[in-house]
This record gives sequence, structure tokens and C-alpha cells, in this order.
Amino acid sequence: MNKLPPKVSVIIVNYNGIAYLDTCLSSVLNQSYDNYEVILVDNASTDGSFEYMRQKYPGMTFVANKENSGYAGGINSGLAQANGDYISPLNMDTEAEPDWLARMVEFMEGHPQAGAVCPKVLILGHQAVINCTGLNVHFSGLGFCRHLHEPDRPDNQPQKVKGISGCSYLIRKDLFTRMDGAPAYCFMYNDDVVISWLLALMGYDMYCLPSSVIYHRYRLSMTPEKFFHLEKNRLYLILSTFKWPTLLLLSPLLIIIEAMVMAYSIVKGWPYPRSKLGAYLAAFQERKYILQLRHFYSGLRSVSDRTLLRKLNWNLEWRQLFGIVRFRLRGDGRD
Repeated sequence: MNKLPPKVSVIIVNYNGIAYLDTCLSSVLNQSYDNYEVILVDNASTDGSFEYMRQKYPGMTFVANKENSGYAGGINSGLAQANGDYISPLNMDTEAEPDWLARMVEFMEGHPQAGAVCPKVLILGHQAVINCTGLNVHFSGLGFCRHLHEPDRPDNQPQKVKGISGCSYLIRKDLFTRMDGAPAYCFMYNDDVVISWLLALMGYDMYCLPSSVIYHRYRLSMTPEKFFHLEKNRLYLILSTFKWPTLLLLSPLLIIIEAMVMAYSIVKGWPYPRSKLGAYLAAFQERKYILQLRHFYSGLRSVSDRTLLRKLNWNLEWRQLFGIVRFRLRGDGRD
């Protein structure tokens, strides 16, 4: 008797995405892999996209949040309805190749030590340009796109990476459930860094699978709001996972990074240092919550901080972090 292939729950979080969802859902529903469900979570959209999709794609599972719970919150709303052995969050502004899902499932089934895998992500409309091949996760809690804006490469060999990209990934449901799903404190940004960090803390590897491909509408940028969330989320992460002696040992390096980030924010103008100070204030106000996270994450830990630090990156990619990698795609006036 043939064993059924594992079931995958694809979770797509929508917020006013009527311009993108047809492209995304059409490609997801055209997968060569056949044992999967699609869960569309709506974060209180006001553009009619949720009603439109519910009428056009009645076979999917729909979840309507009463308020915008952010990307991580939306994923968790979908996770509560998921029946799959694997969870596959997917950005709404993407388009997947037909074998995107099948290749990732096949890889995960053959690599039990892999906690998650992500595809190669190319820029939609400029398919010869890489958005990311996973993440480089820095010990300060920052995440950087691997091979950002580089030409696509023919190598299809699986690559062990420091982190998976939140744009698209496949994670074992039991591991995702153990870490309580996507981090609730990440309303936006850095949720993929946190998930990657926790998988490393739990002793699992992560891979990018270049033979699995999606396309993503992407442009590197920085705004005061994004800056606030990036800084707040990484503070929560390092304060809730590293042991106190490790934080003490790392403090000289972390202080230097903080000073450089603050200097950059001052150069950018008042909204940026205000965002940076707001991140500090949020961490102080939520210190009891951070202590609760420390207790919870300590229960997930299966490796030492020394091992964890070996799994993280030590090189900062400042130009990418602050959105100052300027480029011009052929046929596109943006830079």
C-alpha cells in the first residue's frame, strides 16, 4: 500500500492585496504537488480583496481577522486552521513555479535534520536577478538577503544557510508549533530572523533549495517605521535568547553596533533617531514580556550559546541594512 505524501498547509496573509493575489493564488493552485491546502488569512483589508478571493477561489480555507494582526499574527491565525505536516507561509506578492512546493517537500523528506527550507527567490519582472537565497543572520539579530541583486546562477545544489527568508519557506509543523508559531511581537519585519534563530537554538539546520523557485515583487528600502520594527524586534530577540554571561561578553561589540546604528539614524534625520529611541523604550516597557520569552525559549534550547554563535553570521552588510544599495534594473527607471 502506497503511503500518502505529507500534507502541506500554504498560508498566505493578505492585507489590501487585490493587485497581487490573482497572480499568487493562480500559481499556487497550479502546483505539481497535489497534497496541500491553501489558507488565506485576511488582516482586515479595506480594498475588497478578501470578498473577491472568497468568491473566486471557494475551495480554499479563509480566515478573517477582525483587525490587522501583522504578518506574524496572520501566519498564526492560519496555523490554527492548518492540517498539514508542513507549514509553508508565502508572501501575497509572489508567483511560484509549478514545482516550487514539490521540490521543497522532497528535500525535507530526505533530510530529517533540516528544520526548514526556502526556495531561490528572484525579482518578479526581472527574473534574472536574485532577491535572496536564504538569509545571513547576524549575531546582533539583523538579517540580510543572501546574494541580493546578483545575477541568477545555474547551480541547483542545496545550500546550508544561516536563515530562511520569510517571503517563502517550508517548515515542519511540529517544530513551528513548539516555537509557538511566528513570533507574535514581530508585527512586521524580522519574523524570519527569529524563526531561523530559534531553529538554530533547537539544533536544526536550514537550507536554500535553488531548484525551487518563486518570484517576488521586491525593492530594498528603509523608512522610519521599518527602522523602528527592525530595531525593536532584534532587541527583543537577543535579550530573550542569549544567556546573561553571553550578553555580557558580547556587550562591547553590541554597543559598537548600537552606536553605529544611532549615528546612521542621526544622519538620516530626526524620524530615524526617534524610531531608534522608540525601539529602546518598547523593550524597556515590555521587559516583563521579554523575561517570559526568555523562559519559554530556554525550554526550546538544545545547543549552547557557543554553538549558536557558530551558526550565526559575524559580518555586517551595512549597505543592505540601510537600504542604500542603489541599482538600476534594465528597462526599469527605478533605482
